[in-house]
Amino acid sequence: MKRVIIVLVSFAFLLACGKDEPTGPEEKTPSEDSSFFFPLKTGNIWYYYENDPSSGTRSERVWESFALNDTVYFLYGNKPSFADTLYQDQWGRIYKRFGGVNLLWLDFSVENSGTYQYTKSATLDYQVTVTRQQTIEYESQKFEGCIIFEFDAPEIKTEEETIILAPDIGIIQYIRSNGTFYLKSWDLK
Repeated sequence: MKRVIIVLVSFAFLLACGKDEPTGPEEKTPSEDSSFFFPLKTGNIWYYYENDPSSGTRSERVWESFALNDTVYFLYGNKPSFADTLYQDQWGRIYKRFGGVNLLWLDFSVENSGTYQYTKSATLDYQVTVTRQQTIEYESQKFEGCIIFEFDAPEIKTEEETIILAPDIGIIQYIRSNGTFYLKSWDLK
């Protein structure tokens, strides 16, 4: 009887030791090619204009960071009261906190032309297509090595959105059904 218990305990121990913790993107490791596309640091600020560079600018900034359950979050947006709560994991992927849940928003681990799902609610489910290594030019600015995230909610005609990020800078373009915002200048800490 004693041997049976020892064998069962040993077997259970071996099974428990063999389990791997989830590590993020399959066969991916943290790399320099992901985490620097969206520099989340308190005080970073980006200035955008809509369609016409002579029009006024709108700013987006990282207002503050705070810890919740041992996770560091950042308030990012135009005003603190309307800011998104963002979290960046060790692979550089960006999550939006919505309804008490971290939702994968920008997945830098997806290969060129790959897709993933961004489900914001039961009625709002985006298919996101990722395009890598793009050069974006406008108003005498040239950004190389950009990543494009195209969000499409097939069941809602006007719910498309495109976000373009440049290395070491962040979001350089927002393209929405109601207009396009272009990065004019930035100040990163």
